[in-house]
Amino acid sequence: LQETFVNHTSFKIAAAALAVASALSSTAYAGGFQLTEQSALALGRAYAGVGVDGTDVSGMYYNAATMTLHPGTQVQFGGVGVGLNLEYVAKDGEKNNGRAKEEVIPHGFISHQINDSTWIGLAITVPYGLATDYGDNWSGKDHGTKAEITVINFNPNVAWKATDTLSLGAGLALQYVDATFGVGANTPIGNIHSEYTATDFTWGFNVGLMWQPVENLRFGLSYRSETKHATNGDLTISGTNGNGQNSIDGTYNASVTVSGPAWAMATAAWDVNDYLSLYATFRWADWSSFSSLTTTSNELTTAVYGVATSNPTLAGGYKAVFDQLKNIDNDWKDTYLMSVGYDLRVNSFWTLRGGIAYETSPIDDKTKRTAIIPDADRWWFAIGSSFHWTKDFQTDIGFAHLHGVHERSLYDRTSGEEVGRYRHLDAYLLGVQMQYRF
Repeated sequence: LQETFVNHTSFKIAAAALAVASALSSTAYAGGFQLTEQSALALGRAYAGVGVDGTDVSGMYYNAATMTLHPGTQVQFGGVGVGLNLEYVAKDGEKNNGRAKEEVIPHGFISHQINDSTWIGLAITVPYGLATDYGDNWSGKDHGTKAEITVINFNPNVAWKATDTLSLGAGLALQYVDATFGVGANTPIGNIHSEYTATDFTWGFNVGLMWQPVENLRFGLSYRSETKHATNGDLTISGTNGNGQNSIDGTYNASVTVSGPAWAMATAAWDVNDYLSLYATFRWADWSSFSSLTTTSNELTTAVYGVATSNPTLAGGYKAVFDQLKNIDNDWKDTYLMSVGYDLRVNSFWTLRGGIAYETSPIDDKTKRTAIIPDADRWWFAIGSSFHWTKDFQTDIGFAHLHGVHERSLYDRTSGEEVGRYRHLDAYLLGVQMQYRF
């Protein structure tokens, strides 16, 4: 009984750490419904041509060099509301849906032209603001029970117009992370649950360039660096009281360290005529760098080894289990986003836009899919509009439906057998923003 208890407890701690790393290893660049909604306008064309489109100053987040497209001083504020549909059906017929309450992801930007060749700007974004919640007692609790995360990104940038056709940009990304993740397990002594809460402050950098060979054609290349999140937080264990003296219920210091992937983006914009512009984006994210993670909790290790003193023959088993926490395989793969879109300037007041995109999942081994970040390949379908109230003030609105496709099941972690399938993996995004030019 003790051996079963320790293995289940250790597994759920490991799963919790995996959930943390899955979510925190990137600030929502790709995969896992980790959405990159830093512009309600660009959402309306599935982020095709973002930045080099020159239609809003959020481009500084995707490619700082594109600030040179915006003369004078410009400000932009808005948000994107996100709702999920994660409908799951187990083999035994049990149904659940991991959607938590809808979230609003705000964003704000300001850019200022210092002279004919130099621009500065600041982007304040929340690149992570989603949540999943299945309840602590659902049958798939060993795949995760809940996830809540907020990432605030402060990103000062500078751009330089090197020539009439070439612009360069760079920035520093300062990020604050606040996260909670839960996972559980059914054992002979009851329903055990763990919850990990953590905060972290880290930094990275971004660089970009824009080339405009002719007046109506622009190309962009940008890169954001790998980031390292060394989270320190609390791991709370509950549900072990059924084993009497062997209970380890309580809260323990714990840490998870993981390197997040870098990403690179290529964009293009073609102003066909006064009425129509066409756009494209290709984005790569280095999720293959996320092969494993390191988890430590000296306090919890001491507590479990204390339980082992009542049966020294189990000590070797305890050590083997907790050594596994140091290197948990994830084995994700790189992801790719490909999008195309258009702007149709119907008249001086109204611009209509749309776009479509395809994004690949980072999950390489389907048996390692988690419930809190289920993920799958996905299609984006987007529409939007801009309304130019004056020559200096406009509002923008965008809507997108993200639809998960292909393999999207959960599997028993021991046998590898399918235990259930997500009938729907969908996200619905609605964004609204305002822009003003001084």
